[in-house]
Amino acid sequence: MKKQVFYRILFYAAGLLVLALGLTLNTKTGLGVSPIISVAYSISQIFDHNFGNMTLALYSVFVVIEIILHLIRDRRYRT
Repeated sequence: MKKQVFYRILFYAAGLLVLALGLTLNTKTGLGVSPIISVAYSISQIFDHNFGNMTLALYSVFVVIEIILHLIRDRRYRT
């Protein structure tokens, strides 16, 4: 069971990296910014950070929030 969870986390992290890379390439080629990455693009422009790193950081925050929401939901339905 632990091995399966490890692989799941590993593939999820790899997916986040590929997603950040694709979104960065989309923006750098001048194709524009989609609504889903406009927040990361705005934050990277305001604080003068790398857009790819900001996208990865923001999506990681979204993942942590999703995990917290799942934990809250699971506790609610167990009792």
